[in-house]
Amino acid sequence: MVKNQFKKWRRIKYYLNYFVILASITLLVSCALVGEDVGAISTNISPELTPPPNFTRGLITRRVAEPLYPLRAKNLGIEGWVTVEFSVNEEGEVLGSTIRTVEEQPEGFFEQSAVNAARRMLFDNTRGQTLDEIRYVFRYELEERSTILIDPPTNEVVFRELIPMRYITPNYPNIARELDIEGYVVVSFDVNVRGVVEDVSIVESEPPGVFNEEAISSAYRLRFEPRLVYGDSVRVSDVQYRFDWQLPDQ
Repeated sequence: MVKNQFKKWRRIKYYLNYFVILASITLLVSCALVGEDVGAISTNISPELTPPPNFTRGLITRRVAEPLYPLRAKNLGIEGWVTVEFSVNEEGEVLGSTIRTVEEQPEGFFEQSAVNAARRMLFDNTRGQTLDEIRYVFRYELEERSTILIDPPTNEVVFRELIPMRYITPNYPNIARELDIEGYVVVSFDVNVRGVVEDVSIVESEPPGVFNEEAISSAYRLRFEPRLVYGDSVRVSDVQYRFDWQLPDQ
């Protein structure tokens, strides 16, 4: 009888050890899986960069040019921002030669668009002197996030922006030259699949009406290498271009 009890005890002890080992293995596997999940989550999380504030040194912004959203970034569903720095002259105009990019997030998508927009800004400069190191942030936010495009074959051109092939120096109207009038005109137009300009319109002119006719005539003479999307030429709408008229220094 004692022998039977001993065998029974050994059997119970064997099953207890089996369940303890099984529970230990299950616990270790669960911890490992949780650790992998946490690691995966922490790897996928990237800090969200916040654009810095504008720094206009007390200037009052009279005109903010809405930047054009680059087609490549829009097609890929990419948002971002660009900080540009420039100087503003006594008349409140941005000096185009001073514009530089301070920071772009993400890089490679929005810089040229921001620089073009900065050229069209205008400020109230009551200080009567050129002010340097003005900083302005252009933000690019999609109204609706588009579906990310599937990568095409590697030997196919994904995207190529418009390339200007012919630059035009507009004629100086005689009456404006005689009266020592300088100014600029911003035009908007479409570029068709052959790189030809169509449907030119005036967006902004200063002084109003003086240079409009020459601006429209010059815009129609511009030529571009067309925009390419997946190897195909596409029509581009609302391209903006600025013509300037400046008298030579006496």
